[in-house]
Amino acid sequence: WYQRRVRGSIRQPRPAEGQDAGPPSKALYEVPYLFEAREFLRKRLIGKKVSVSVDYVKPANNGYPERQYASVFLGAQNIQEALVSKGLATVVMHRQDDDERAANYDVLNAAMDKAKKNRVGVHKGGEPPVHKVADLAGNPAKAKGFLPFLQRAERVMAVVEFVSSGSRARVYIPRETCLATILLSGISCPKAARPSIKGMPAVAAEPFGDEALEFIREQIMQREVEIEVEACDKAGNFIGYLFTDDKNMSVELVKEGLASVHSSAERGKYYDQLIRAEAECRAARKKIWKDYVETIVEKDEGQDATDSNTTATKAATETEVVVTHMDNCSKLWVQRCSEGPALVSLMNQMRAELISNPPLAGSFTPKTNEICAAIFPVDNNWYRAKVVKVHRDTGLYDVLFIDYGNQANNVSTVAPIAHQYSSPAGAATECQLAFIVPPEDEEWAADSMREVGSLLNNKLVLKTVAKIAGVDQVSVSAGGTDLATHLLSNGLVEFEKQKNRTRYGTLMSKYEAAMTDARKNRRNRFRYGDFTSDDAKEFGYSK
Repeated sequence: WYQRRVRGSIRQPRPAEGQDAGPPSKALYEVPYLFEAREFLRKRLIGKKVSVSVDYVKPANNGYPERQYASVFLGAQNIQEALVSKGLATVVMHRQDDDERAANYDVLNAAMDKAKKNRVGVHKGGEPPVHKVADLAGNPAKAKGFLPFLQRAERVMAVVEFVSSGSRARVYIPRETCLATILLSGISCPKAARPSIKGMPAVAAEPFGDEALEFIREQIMQREVEIEVEACDKAGNFIGYLFTDDKNMSVELVKEGLASVHSSAERGKYYDQLIRAEAECRAARKKIWKDYVETIVEKDEGQDATDSNTTATKAATETEVVVTHMDNCSKLWVQRCSEGPALVSLMNQMRAELISNPPLAGSFTPKTNEICAAIFPVDNNWYRAKVVKVHRDTGLYDVLFIDYGNQANNVSTVAPIAHQYSSPAGAATECQLAFIVPPEDEEWAADSMREVGSLLNNKLVLKTVAKIAGVDQVSVSAGGTDLATHLLSNGLVEFEKQKNRTRYGTLMSKYEAAMTDARKNRRNRFRYGDFTSDDAKEFGYSK
């Protein structure tokens, strides 16, 4: 547990006369010797056992709460005296009849006289030390400028300045002399309570959100840590892993049952550790998993047991899916058929809670990228959604329905959802027919989408070919018909040729043969000749 104490009869370094210290996060680096004072205390006291002796108490007054002024001792050393003797604090001048002073007030005055004599710290004179620090928080352009350096460095030492939630911390990176926000990668962590700030309504904690905050704060607050930065989000926050005493905090939160593994972790090098930790917590029904109900998928009785190895290998490369949304004939959103029952169960539970306890209009104001529930205007049902854009002038939202891939704009009805509904990754995965280029012409684009749509009632089997910019490049077989090859042979699309013939040679040969067949038989866009030839620009075609 924590209690706030104010060190009695001393004052921290202050800005020069006529200068504004600014907010605390800025003042720490710009007020002369304030950073040195903080570092002295941090390195001397964090994680250490100290004794505290209350010197006097000032009662609540004029809206200020009661304050206890105390002396802090590390062993036999008085920390106030140590600060003053190094010129990192000054002594408050009390009246002779003022009893509200530190018990060792005379010792503190002697320490300040010594610091003045030795000309140390704030008594040194001349130009004070300058700390030029770049604050990257909320500045995406500046943050992305630092990103390559942090990625190349792998692990970088940092000091945790502040912890705002179980998975978010503000850090100072001495190597790059910058302040940044880091979001813990690979996990979904329940949100802690948030007080009302600047007119924004207070937000209640999600289950175990406050506990996650206290756990991570105890581990890393004001400590030297190491960070591995993977990426940078649109708001200028770094995404990565944070280590203290060589412990991965993402893994530790999952071990404690205070976070679940996010789907993005699958691409990271700590995925195995995270999955093992989650499996152990889930089996023990620990904290966020206390009400977890395992979904059992029954094995097909007709499956030959001797084929189990073959099936496992095949399942790793080929997956039966359904297409839930098409942005164009090449960009698809798919759900894995094996995940269907779990999704139905999740949606039924979430909808039942929202119907039995409907949200109050205007009581919830989600932020961009926040996961919530939203009404889909076509069928007027609740679905899980991610906020894509907030229209502050109208109070409406553009949302992406994460289990289907479709979007709805200017949605008015949204609601917060519990961690058990917001933490599972979206059931819909964005993918692209491998290297297929859809037509730009609106009529041909519509024809190509209709052609794909006519095949989607068949059994669909997906196989990942490559990954480009985080999006899976896939082949999709519809009842034995390859969608990409079918579109090419019908003269509806083109493909990007790949130089790596060793890896993609077979696929490129299949694509070339299909396109040659469409060209030879003058199908659709080839009806009046080869629209991809060098003189096609004269007829309005361009790549």
